[in-house]
Amino acid sequence: MFCTSIIKNKTRAIEKNIISYEIKISKLDKELYESQLDYYYLTSPKLLQEKISFLTSDYYQYMNISKIYLDYKSFIEDQKKITKK
Repeated sequence: MFCTSIIKNKTRAIEKNIISYEIKISKLDKELYESQLDYYYLTSPKLLQEKISFLTSDYYQYMNISKIYLDYKSFIEDQKKITKK
């Protein structure tokens, strides 16, 4: 009987910890989603073009996706190819 109550109290404490961590995770998931949404909106090419044209008289041109490098290594490799030609 004594062991049962000890185990029951320990499991209750563990369940409370699990619930608190689940609440923290759900809050972080919501914050991550909102941050991603803000990022996608604020970095859209159309929005950037509108902001640039409003602030300056400079012409803004979209960059082709093939010109965007995923990492520094691929950029260097591409530059080596260009210089060899």
